[in-house]
Amino acid sequence: MNVRCLWRAVGVLALGVAAGSAAGPATAQDGTSQEGTTPRSGPSIGAWIDNDLFGGGTDRYYTNGFQFYYVTGDKPTYGNLDWLANLVPWIEPGGVRRYGFAIGQNMYSPSDITKRNPDPTDRPFAGWLYGRLSVIAEAPRQVDRFDLDLGVVGPASLAEQTQKAVHKIVPGARKPEGWGYQLHNEPGLILSYEHVWRDERPRTVGPFEVDLSPHVAGSVGNVLTFAGAGATLRLGGNMPAPVGALIMRPSMSIPYQDTTEARAGRPEFAWYVYASAEGRAIARNIFLDGNTFRDSRSVNKNPLVAAFQLGVSLRYGRFGVTYAQNFLSPEFEGQKSYTNYGSLRVSYQF
Repeated sequence: MNVRCLWRAVGVLALGVAAGSAAGPATAQDGTSQEGTTPRSGPSIGAWIDNDLFGGGTDRYYTNGFQFYYVTGDKPTYGNLDWLANLVPWIEPGGVRRYGFAIGQNMYSPSDITKRNPDPTDRPFAGWLYGRLSVIAEAPRQVDRFDLDLGVVGPASLAEQTQKAVHKIVPGARKPEGWGYQLHNEPGLILSYEHVWRDERPRTVGPFEVDLSPHVAGSVGNVLTFAGAGATLRLGGNMPAPVGALIMRPSMSIPYQDTTEARAGRPEFAWYVYASAEGRAIARNIFLDGNTFRDSRSVNKNPLVAAFQLGVSLRYGRFGVTYAQNFLSPEFEGQKSYTNYGSLRVSYQF
């Protein structure tokens, strides 16, 4: 796969979406139109970056990731895309629909990046460059989301160049030497699904608001195939309804959780702290199992993995920022420690 063609296709798609977006009628909490009464939830742009520099600077396992995204407003008027959501019989027809577009890159490395020939029993070097189309359907008590990721694993992901460029400018950073043993080039596809149960409004506990949102998730594809379940507990003030599970996953990130505006008539400032957890059963993870059709470095993965996340999210008017610390139990036999990294996300809503 030609990486320039991938980026060009994603760029044309994003430009077409941005050029075609238009305002629509306002939407209330129950998904009904309230034009002139409740401000509609407009389109959003945002970015996030993950790095284990915020987890002790270990440069190991999942070491870096970034993503840029665009999410439509709650009533996109172009392209007649609703047929995508209509394909799923349990998505409620009267809810709010949004569509997301993203580009991103993930980077994985062994525990010692300075070895020219990395330990064959350690996690292999690997990168993942992808574009994403998402369908998000919101109802008062549930959110359904589908992601289709198309990309490339291997040297064409440009992960090697990214890590080496960053390490040249970061004081004290170790020089990565083992990228010659990374996974080979392979086109990648992941189809992911997530279902979140939520309350229409959070409950009040003294001066705070609180809610608990269970979820299930899964994906199929040559890059990642897994099934998982978990929940997110939030505590805060003027909290928007959750739009997704606040938990990070391999190559299935969570860029869309802050697309809902704060409730009408409430202060512009919203905040919450949260704790999220998920258990996963993993059938395939190319970053551990190695290439699908060619011999490559690989390790014996653990089929059951637990993920945890602690974070804080702030929003004032149209601007939002979230910081979270992520912890992942050992993913393969002989892994020396938990994966530990920080995530910083920023967003702006038009």
